[in-house]
Amino acid sequence: MSKLLNKLALPIGIVLLAGLVVGAYFLNRASAGQQLADDKQITIDVAGAVNNPGVYQFDNGAIIEDAVVKAGGLTENADTELIALTINRAALLANNGKVYIPSQGNPGSSILSTISPANTVPANLLININTANAASLDTLPGIGPVYAGRIVDYRQQHGGFKKKEDLMKVSGISASTYGKLKDKITI
Repeated sequence: MSKLLNKLALPIGIVLLAGLVVGAYFLNRASAGQQLADDKQITIDVAGAVNNPGVYQFDNGAIIEDAVVKAGGLTENADTELIALTINRAALLANNGKVYIPSQGNPGSSILSTISPANTVPANLLININTANAASLDTLPGIGPVYAGRIVDYRQQHGGFKKKEDLMKVSGISASTYGKLKDKITI
C-alpha cells in the first residue's frame, strides 16, 4: 500500500495544485465581474425642489432627468425658469455627483452645483467650489478639465476651501486665473 501511495502522491499533488490554480483563476474572474457590475452603478445626491430628496443609485448613463423622476419629480415650488436656463436635464450624471434643483425665492437658488460642460452659466449664478462637480468647475474661465480635477482632488485632500482665495493653493491656478473667476464662484 505504501508503494501505491508513493506512486500516486505526485500525480495527486499535481491534480490538487492544478485545481487550486484553476479555482483561483475563476474566483478572480468572478471578483472582476462583480467590480465591473459595480462600475455600472452610480450614486447621486438629489436635493432642492424635488418631492423626495435623497441619495439614489442609477445605472451608468443615466441623465439628470432620471434623477429628478426618481426623486419624485419637481415640487410646485421649483423655479422652472431658472431650471430651464441653468440645468441641462439631458446631461449625463457623474458618479458621486449632486443634482440641485432650485426653488422659487430661495437665496440658495443662485448657487449651481450640477451643470453640464455644454451649459452656459448665466452671469448671476455662482459655482460653489466646495460642492460643484468637475463638469461645473470646467465651465469657469481659465479652468479646463485638468484644473477642475485638481480642484476636486484638493478639496478631498484638504476638506474643502475656507475662503475663495484658497483656490490659488491648487497647483496651476495663478492670481491672474483667480482674478478672472473670483466673481463667478462662492464657498
